[in-house]
Amino acid sequence: MEYRTLGRTGLRVSVMSIGTGGPSNFGQSTGVSEPDVTRLVHRALDLGINFFDTAAGYKESEAILGRALEGVPREDYIVATKFQAARDAWTATPEAAVESVERSLKRLRVETIDVMQFHGVKPNDYQRTIEIFVPVMVRLQEQGKFRFLGVSETYSQDPRHEMFPMALKDDLFDTAMVGYSLLSPTPEHRVLPMCRERNVGVICMVAVRRALSRPEVLKGRIADAAAQGLIAPGALPDDDPLGWLVRDHVGSLPAAGYKYVAAHPAVSTVLTGTANIRHLEDNVEAILGPPLPEEDMARLRSVFGEVWEPLGN
Repeated sequence: MEYRTLGRTGLRVSVMSIGTGGPSNFGQSTGVSEPDVTRLVHRALDLGINFFDTAAGYKESEAILGRALEGVPREDYIVATKFQAARDAWTATPEAAVESVERSLKRLRVETIDVMQFHGVKPNDYQRTIEIFVPVMVRLQEQGKFRFLGVSETYSQDPRHEMFPMALKDDLFDTAMVGYSLLSPTPEHRVLPMCRERNVGVICMVAVRRALSRPEVLKGRIADAAAQGLIAPGALPDDDPLGWLVRDHVGSLPAAGYKYVAAHPAVSTVLTGTANIRHLEDNVEAILGPPLPEEDMARLRSVFGEVWEPLGN
């Protein structure tokens, strides 16, 4: 396993990490049993993965992860979770933040959370979020409830990544969870350089979603993007638009996806949301293998680099 420093936290994290949200929700939405999820967690540890990301809002993911890690030496893993201040309506209070953190501690079965993140902060909610919740989070941090403070964006609702420049300018956060993929490389313009400049650790989410794992979904997304004028006519083949990536040491489009995001120097760790051990092993092999050829990286940027739409969902 390769390890990188998670920005100013100083934590050494595996380049591939486990995410417990996404379409699978740690197996809860795909019928994977908890014993099988526990086996996945232990296989991840065997492979050298030491970073696990979850959230209070991921159904029972925190509790499942806490049970899976029971008995594992605390120094062998790093755990990050999240508190969501606002969903469709603004209902959370500072007291709710305290309750959420305390609940996460109990469900994860730890005395201290390594990284506590604000979950999916929309640009219009950013200022209110920090005004109401940063003071209480600072107090909780001082009490030893968690070590570092982070923030994540809403990938599908903030395609231009407008929240992060505000957050990074304020310099309140040690980590940033960024929606970044070969189909959505726009964080390379501003967000990732700002994170690197400020030594903010980048946790990459949505590196691989349905479009890269389902050929028909990808074909449809590319066709729609071309029809809307988001990508240049003829920039990609109609039938197998990204098939040219799968060659030599690149065995699949998901493999290409993991290689692409891991190549950026600002990225500390890349989440995989699989609950399948074989897929996990394939993903680790891909991210640790040789990188994508530079000419392929350049072609992807030329096609998708100005597409400010979430094509990868």
